[in-house]
Amino acid sequence: MTTKQFYGQLIILSSVMALILAFLHRYEWMQPYQSLSWLSWGFFIAFSVGVFYACAKSAKSENQQLFGQLFLLSVVFKLVFCGLLLIGFMLLVRPGTRYFAYPFLLIYTVYTIYEVYFVTKLAK
Repeated sequence: MTTKQFYGQLIILSSVMALILAFLHRYEWMQPYQSLSWLSWGFFIAFSVGVFYACAKSAKSENQQLFGQLFLLSVVFKLVFCGLLLIGFMLLVRPGTRYFAYPFLLIYTVYTIYEVYFVTKLAK
């Protein structure tokens, strides 16, 4: 996968996600949770870029295990960050419902699928 392909796909994916989030936050019951959604959206865009460059560089490394180790480390970091983000949001905002997690889970799922897709392409 080339850098141009990666950015093209990331821009399309992120634009579609932004439209979905804008649509979801039109509903009154979702409006209080916009900050979490947009923060998550931005994080996953930046995280995808970081993982792409790190994995692209490690795929060319002489150390054959570096690529797998780096991907595993990125998964652990993402899980820890997401857990801390959700816990922090729940402690600070004290949402009355669990609706705040729905956009986050959608964003997490979509960007994780994309991450697995481009990492698989880089591994080949």
